[in-house]
Amino acid sequence: MELSGVEAKLLVVDSEPDQLAAMVSLLRSAGYEVLEAVNGNGALDQVRENHPDLIILDMILPDKSGLEVSKEIKSVKELQDTLVILVSNVEISPGNRAKWLEGGVDGCLTRPISKGELLAIVESMLRLKESESKYKSIFENTGTATIIVDEDRTISLANSEFEQLSGYTKEEIERKKKWIEFVSEEELDKLMEYHDLRRNNPDLAPRNYEIRFKDKNNNLKDIFITVGMISFTEKSVVSLLDITERKKIEKALSLELKINSDLAILSSKLLESTPIQDISDLVLEYAQSFTRSEFGFVGYIDPKTGFLISPTMTRNIWTECHVKDKSVIFEKFGGLWGWVLTNKQPILTNQPNDDPRSTGTPTGHIPIETFLAVPAIVDDDLVGIISLANSKEYYKHDLEVVKRLSDLYAIAISRKHSDDSIRNNEEKYRSIVGKFLKLHNEILMEISNR
Repeated sequence: MELSGVEAKLLVVDSEPDQLAAMVSLLRSAGYEVLEAVNGNGALDQVRENHPDLIILDMILPDKSGLEVSKEIKSVKELQDTLVILVSNVEISPGNRAKWLEGGVDGCLTRPISKGELLAIVESMLRLKESESKYKSIFENTGTATIIVDEDRTISLANSEFEQLSGYTKEEIERKKKWIEFVSEEELDKLMEYHDLRRNNPDLAPRNYEIRFKDKNNNLKDIFITVGMISFTEKSVVSLLDITERKKIEKALSLELKINSDLAILSSKLLESTPIQDISDLVLEYAQSFTRSEFGFVGYIDPKTGFLISPTMTRNIWTECHVKDKSVIFEKFGGLWGWVLTNKQPILTNQPNDDPRSTGTPTGHIPIETFLAVPAIVDDDLVGIISLANSKEYYKHDLEVVKRLSDLYAIAISRKHSDDSIRNNEEKYRSIVGKFLKLHNEILMEISNR
């Protein structure tokens, strides 16, 4: 007899000695290693101890049915890949066959069985298992999260990378979850349309696209998807690449480019001797935009009085704030922004009400939910402040950006003070010259009258 090309360990379970002996002899002559059992419990012992690749299991056994034995084997995770062929002495109805296969049985045979039929079925099932094992090994080691999706959108197979991506175990995913459970609601209709279109006309559905993926903890991740249909089936294979970090980097680079561009604009305004009012407006606009702040103000210190003058206080903060006798000139410095000016140090806090540096807010003041402020300093001299509030959350990067803005704002303020000083000196000079000329003319008049 020609030997099988597949090396495998088999278990034959039959309570009839002659049937058992004949089947064992046939399979051994084909080159298989064959184990034996005469009842259900004996079969279970052999399976646990020896882990056969395939079991030929008689339906009628002395202690329990072959179907019960099969269910017990398939209920153990480590044994679920064991192939089970159920053998019946009576014809199996289509209904029973379907029920047994759904229950985990891999094949059904009805006696009498020819030697050629038995060997052909055993070898084909073992080769199929070998192919599936290789396929699963490749599937498991793709390096990216991968799933197999059935026509009804159920995930039939998931690899370990998908477990890590989703936060669920394979037991929680396979044949229990549909892929649409991992998709953000705003993209659901579009992706369901792709799913159906792919099965009707694959060329019309995109193979690659980006989605927002929702994991077990409802965290949203940016995912690049590749989808393809498995030939001659209604199943699709889906590869998911987590690009969340890449998107964050792209967003950060884009923001940095915008920041640099806006700072360049601000710098050019300084070279053009733009009025401090316009510079202040621009600084506040950029600061709020960069930090996503709802409110804010910028101001400069009057070198003569030491008071804070805030030319931007007339913006939206003015209409929202209902503090009595409010002004754009602050003689006293209070609250968190006052601490920044007094100590010449920045503050970033996302819990300002619990901050020990806070003295609270006056009646009618805008509720402060988050706070960020940076002093504008030149040669250790305090010249102004940028103060922001009520971003959803402030980050260290926000503080660094506002520091860069405050450096430019400090230069603008210094230039204003310098221009004011020059202007005042010019006025003084003109006044002195005027007085001198007046006195000179008076002296000339007096001399001429003598």
